[in-house]
Amino acid sequence: MKIIVRVTTAFLALLSTAGFIAALSTVGLLTVLSAAAAADLPRKEPPPPAPPVGKAPIGKYPVGKYPVGKYPQPVVTKG
Repeated sequence: MKIIVRVTTAFLALLSTAGFIAALSTVGLLTVLSAAAAADLPRKEPPPPAPPVGKAPIGKYPVGKYPVGKYPQPVVTKG
């Protein structure tokens, strides 16, 4: 009778260890899957910043249009 009790106890201990490992693995798997699913959810992004008002468009200011130190010659007409 003692051997049956010992075999049964060993079997249940093995079963409980395997069950614990299976439950722990299941919890870990569900945790990883839920984190991966949350990472795939779309997020609302902020709107782009508004353009500045009242400033000249970029590239339209006459910097570099004339050679350095020289200015356009005025048109002289004989009167």
